[in-house]
Amino acid sequence: MVGGEMVVAYSFPEEDREYLTEKLAIVGELAAGMAHEIRNPLTSIRGFLQLLQTKFDPQAIEQEYFAIMFDELDRINNIIKEFLSLAKPSQPQLQITPFGQLVAEALLLAEQEAIMYEVKLVQQLAPELPLLSLDPGQMKQVILNLTSNAIQAAGPGGMVIVSSYLDSANAQVVTTVEDNGPGIPPEQLELIFEPFYTTKENGTGLGLTLSSRIVASHGGKIEVTSKVGEGSCFSIYLPVTSTGTSG
Repeated sequence: MVGGEMVVAYSFPEEDREYLTEKLAIVGELAAGMAHEIRNPLTSIRGFLQLLQTKFDPQAIEQEYFAIMFDELDRINNIIKEFLSLAKPSQPQLQITPFGQLVAEALLLAEQEAIMYEVKLVQQLAPELPLLSLDPGQMKQVILNLTSNAIQAAGPGGMVIVSSYLDSANAQVVTTVEDNGPGIPPEQLELIFEPFYTTKENGTGLGLTLSSRIVASHGGKIEVTSKVGEGSCFSIYLPVTSTGTSG
């Protein structure tokens, strides 16, 4: 953790994963039934908004209102996508991937959010990371989600450090996302992987749930350590299943 000793830890044990899978299956069935009914009216609303938008001058103040409405529609659509991911979790499409390059690309995407929150984003990637057999899209989603959470936790003037290195002794690659934010109280730490649990005003409480599921489907695990007042560290452990390095 940035600037502090890690004193509280929580890992996602196998028995918890089995319980979570059963819980998500029930939620997923409900979500799948609702998604279609919600998307149809959303499509109609977007279509009529686009039609109305053409009635106003491109420089008119009303264009700002339209932009806000479209953003909110996109947010609803993203929530629906997350619900559908619970209902029908996609199996990872494995391919040999240069892991260092994947992390670097994910951080490049996160850089804009870091600038917006006035957070210093630092990457510390080992020069020679192994090639890994994984789903690049899914794993990039995990790294982006953890990094975004860390950026928001750090806040203005804060720092987020993303590191990745080879743990040869355990044949795994370890990626850590550390922030120097307020930390996570112990009573919340064991709940953060629960679906719909969130402390964010506009959060769905699904990001960490989906991330832990993705990592587990790759044979890995996520652990979190935190100390109130000093920050948190999320660690991703992925097994090395191929030879070669990503440079």
